Amino acid sequence: MMRVTEYAKLLFIGGFFLGCASTWSNVTAEIKRPLANSAHILKVSDSTNSKKKGKEPKRVKASPLKSLTSQNVLRLTNLRKDVSESVRREKGNSVSTNSYAINDVFEPSTLSNVVSLNIYDKRWNVHSFSGTQSSMYSLSFTSENNVNTRRDLIGFEYRFKKADSLKFGYSARARLERDNESQTYYQLGIGANLKGEKRLNRVGLEYFPVRTGPGHVLEIYRTQFTNYNTFQLTKRLKQAAAFETNYYSDEHADFIVSARTEFLLFESELFRVSPLIEAAYSLGTINRRDSYPYWMAAKRTYGGGGFALGIGSDNSPFQMLADASIFSEVGQPNFERYTGSLSYRVENFTTLNAGFEVYTIDNFYSNVIQLGMVYNFK
Repeated sequence: MMRVTEYAKLLFIGGFFLGCASTWSNVTAEIKRPLANSAHILKVSDSTNSKKKGKEPKRVKASPLKSLTSQNVLRLTNLRKDVSESVRREKGNSVSTNSYAINDVFEPSTLSNVVSLNIYDKRWNVHSFSGTQSSMYSLSFTSENNVNTRRDLIGFEYRFKKADSLKFGYSARARLERDNESQTYYQLGIGANLKGEKRLNRVGLEYFPVRTGPGHVLEIYRTQFTNYNTFQLTKRLKQAAAFETNYYSDEHADFIVSARTEFLLFESELFRVSPLIEAAYSLGTINRRDSYPYWMAAKRTYGGGGFALGIGSDNSPFQMLADASIFSEVGQPNFERYTGSLSYRVENFTTLNAGFEVYTIDNFYSNVIQLGMVYNFK
């Protein structure tokens, strides 16, 4: 993916050569015109002299100046068009939608819809202004009461993202919401990433209400810190490690550490297959596997493996990353996990996005389905 400065350079070079083509063509025409007149004068003069001397008149050829051919101009025009379209897709102002649902299998706990206007400033930072609508559902396996009820919310969010760079980036967001019972809630978040030639490090800190109906009624807030790291150990071997800790305003907390190793078994221009192994350990202050008012395990250890699949390249209209794994958990039944994300550019400046994360664990409330769309303006 090119940086903005590289796009700007290409635009400048393309525009420069197009300007040169037009100017050179005009200059050539003006040069040829006097040369042709001079040739005519010389021809007449030589003809007169030749009649006197009995010699044939001499012909003077115009200077063999060359202009850019129409084929070269067409190539430069196409180059400028390609660069312009690429910059528009990557750095153009846009409108986007994003919707996601968190479920226990097919029983929802959260449904969220966001519509955003994303604007680039002069330094290529992104400012996003969003309208939000959310529904926090009651938990179906617990009887309805004054706490286990649904809440519907409307709100506004502002998000700032620092211009992409080769090494460092950061973002921040703030959201204010009001529910159908006139209760106000807020969310805050910051994040940063550090990139290297063979590594990526991300950290994030979020503060938000527990995403269930009972969690909003009880006004339980969750403070979440995440740290994710990937290392390209060799050309084919990649290692990932993650750490997450959560503190809830009802004075409970947990932490989770996990590690994942992938080996690139097969790779072509548009297709990649990697077997993987993964393990995790978590510890919490209370056991709430029934998810009321939120999910937590007092102690959890699991491990397993599967396959990861990649389709498409950075420039292809369709891209997908997905994996399927099976895990064994200490003291609990085995479970499966399926995750994936995909994007499809249906038009030159319109892209559809989707994602999913599904576990075969009862009452886990961490099965996520996400759908979105982005349209880039000129």
